[in-house]
Amino acid sequence: MIKRDTKWLYLTLPYNATIGPISTLITLQIISLGGNAIDVAYVISLGNLILIPSSIFWGFRADKMSRKKQILISFSGTTVSLLLLSYSRNLSLIALGYSLLIFTSTASTTPFNLLVMESAEKKEWGSLFSRFSLFSSIGTLIGLLLSTFLVIYLRIFQIIFILALIMGITTAISVKILPNPIITFERTAILHHRESFFTRLLHLPLMFLHLPNPHNFKLFRLSRLLRKPINYIPLLYIAIIIFYISSGIFNTVYPASLYVKGLDKSEALLVITIGMVFQIVGFRVVERIISEKNETDLAHKSLLLRGTSYIVLGIGALLFNGFGILLLGIIFYPLAAGIAFAIFYSASNTLIFKIVGERSQGKNLGVYSTVVGISLFIGSLLSGYITHYLSYGIDFIIAGILLYVSSLIFRYLEEG
Repeated sequence: MIKRDTKWLYLTLPYNATIGPISTLITLQIISLGGNAIDVAYVISLGNLILIPSSIFWGFRADKMSRKKQILISFSGTTVSLLLLSYSRNLSLIALGYSLLIFTSTASTTPFNLLVMESAEKKEWGSLFSRFSLFSSIGTLIGLLLSTFLVIYLRIFQIIFILALIMGITTAISVKILPNPIITFERTAILHHRESFFTRLLHLPLMFLHLPNPHNFKLFRLSRLLRKPINYIPLLYIAIIIFYISSGIFNTVYPASLYVKGLDKSEALLVITIGMVFQIVGFRVVERIISEKNETDLAHKSLLLRGTSYIVLGIGALLFNGFGILLLGIIFYPLAAGIAFAIFYSASNTLIFKIVGERSQGKNLGVYSTVVGISLFIGSLLSGYITHYLSYGIDFIIAGILLYVSSLIFRYLEEG
């Protein structure tokens, strides 16, 4: 039996620690430089837009390039992107650096998942994928905690420079630690194991194993939406689309709202960090209960919790500043981004996995990838305009109402 080395798993700690807090840091940087919600939305939306073609490109490259080489390219590109961001003092350079970061960091997603498969026997995949996911989450949490502490003493571009140095050191270490390929796997093997599928989606909710064509989107025809039981799949997609549009609307400007509403940078990062802690706990809890519960019911109830939390945060943003915003953020953001997200993410992806496992896998994943990517882009773009012309509070309330609509669809699916 070949002895497989899993020391490379420890690379995910510094890697996720460097990229985990970046979206929050650049949001605060844009606001510090005098930007507004529309500026934040443009930068985040551009990143979401880049995510789609980069997923296609690097997914195809993973079939032709060694795992180690592609991960090293990703790490090196991420280091360069962070260095560029650390020297960015205007919106254009920040947008360029963030887009480059999205493009290069995406390169490691598929190779990492396949490397997990190469590093263990099939019967041990679940255990190793769980460790990989846990290490990634802990790394993100470390990055948020480090940023929350450093922002008290340093400026944001200096923090990003430190993260770039950490990423550079990680890249150098990875040359030695990353193993050379032992066995070549087809990327479609990800589909045949639940843990690998979920882990892939957790790190990047876009999985292009097959490029869809216009014919594949006939499932959204009105004639199908009105007839049971064939309306199950298109309604499930529509409910998930609404969720990601809502998430884009809320998440794009929420860190900025904390700063604008009177919190300092460390307090804003603290709220996001607490949300991440609850998300880790949420995933650990939902892992134990999801096999015993109905997925549509879990999705329905989690969306109600997330939507209510958004609306409360929206009302709070309309009424309060300073301590009131901090208190509401500490209570309701972890409920929305932590507990509710963990439950919905696991439940909805289980439903998608069931569809993928039973029907045309490539077509359904291609459609899913496309609509999720477009939904994130639409939501993040809308958020800037809603916030600029209305307010942060109205933005959050609209996001919450959309989640109620999505919840009703899941309730309809459950009753059907």
